[in-house]
This record gives sequence, C-alpha cells and structure tokens, in this order.
Amino acid sequence: MEVLLKNSHFLLEGVINTLLLSISCLCIALIAGIGVGVLQMAKNRLISSIARGYAELFRGLPIVITLFIVFFMLPELGIYVNSYISAMIALSVWSSSNISVAVRGAIQSIPPTQFEAAHSLGLSSMQTMRYVILPQAFRRMLPSIIGLLSNLVQSTTLSVLIGNLDFLKSAQLVIERVEIMQGGSIAFQIYVLVLLVYFVICYPLSIWAKRLERSYR
Repeated sequence: MEVLLKNSHFLLEGVINTLLLSISCLCIALIAGIGVGVLQMAKNRLISSIARGYAELFRGLPIVITLFIVFFMLPELGIYVNSYISAMIALSVWSSSNISVAVRGAIQSIPPTQFEAAHSLGLSSMQTMRYVILPQAFRRMLPSIIGLLSNLVQSTTLSVLIGNLDFLKSAQLVIERVEIMQGGSIAFQIYVLVLLVYFVICYPLSIWAKRLERSYR
C-alpha cells in the first residue's frame, strides 16, 4: 500500500492516458468506420471493392503489425509524431475496419422496402442513407460497437511496444523503480492491480453490450 500511495499519481496518469487513447480512437473510428461501411454498399464496384479491401486488410493484420507499420512508416514519409499519436492512428485504423463491417451488416439487415419507400418519397440515395437507413442501422450495430470498445481498451496495452505511456507501462515503470530503490519485487501485486483496473473498465462494457443485444433482439 505504501508503494501504491507513493506512485498513485503516476499510475493514475497511466489510467487517464489509456482512457483518453481509447475514447479518441473510438471517436475517430466511428466516423471513419461508418464512412467505409457505407462505401462498401456503394453501387460503384471500384469504390465498394476499395472499401471492402481496406476493411479486410486491417481486420486481418495483427494489431502489433499495424502499430509497427504506422510507427516506423510515418517518419519515412517525413511525418514525425510521438508514440501516442502513432498508437492512436494504428488503433483507429483497426477499430474503423471492424466498425465498417458492423455497419455493413447492419445496413444489409434493413428490409429493402425501406429503401424503396424512401426513393418513392423522392429522397436521393444520400438522403435515404442519412435520414432513413443509418438511424435504424445504428441501433442494430450499437452492441457490436460497445463490445469493440471493450476490446479497444484491452488493445491499448500493445502500444507499450512503441513506447506509449499507458497504464501498463506506468505499472512496469513503478515495478522497475521499486526494484532499483528498495531491492524487493512487487511485480505480482502491481500486475494484480492492473488486472483489476482493466476488469473494472471492461466488464461493465461487456455486460452492457450483451444487454443491448438481448433487448434489440
């Protein structure tokens, strides 16, 4: 407890960084994922193929590979960003590809009569998607998005590999500091704390997603 109290400020900073990274990634991924999901339903075969290729590529790649590609590729292109921004870009790309698949499935689940009724009222394809289809589809894909948020919080731990200071990295630094200054090891206790914090964050999200899925069913 003495070690935790002395390092509580540092550990809390790691928790906040983890939550900020998760929320910022989800906001970016929602916008990009909805756009890519809608483009996958485009009548133009080239556009739909590119959108589906994007989704399948980044869903199929391990997140670690995407992290390394972004972290090491951007400086080669003359774009220099820190590890936090690199992690945000990589996780947003991964999340948006998953959200786009959920969006496509939700749109496909809407009865074709909804499209026909909207067109018969004189709505354009863009207006039909914006005012008729997406509001209904969003309700159906909401459980998947909340479940993805839980996975996203867990996946932020991988950003440690490119030097991002998240909660796991903060915990590791506390362990190293104690070992150097006091000579003992509290790795087990600290990692139990990490486990409990991630559980407290992720478990309610999983329960919420399951309840939404049952209610919408």
